[in-house]
Amino acid sequence: MGRTKRKEAKLVGYNLFYDLTGKLVTERTSTDIKELKKFFTPEEYNTLTTVIRETTTKLDKIHNEVEAHLNARILKN
Repeated sequence: MGRTKRKEAKLVGYNLFYDLTGKLVTERTSTDIKELKKFFTPEEYNTLTTVIRETTTKLDKIHNEVEAHLNARILKN
C-alpha cells in the first residue's frame, strides 16, 4: 500500500492536559520548516517563518502565565 500525500501539516500546537491525579501540564510544539523550504516560494517561506516565530513567542507567554497562576495556588493536602 502506498503512502498518501498529506495536504496539510501541523506547524504549531499547544495542549493543556489535566489528569485524574490533578496534574495540569501544558505542551507547546513547533515544526522546524527549514527542510521544507524547497517546497515554498521565498514569500511563503518567510511568511511561515515569521508566523511560527510570533506564534511560538505568544504561546510561551501563555504558558508562563498559566504556570505562574498554578504556582500561586495554595495547595491543600
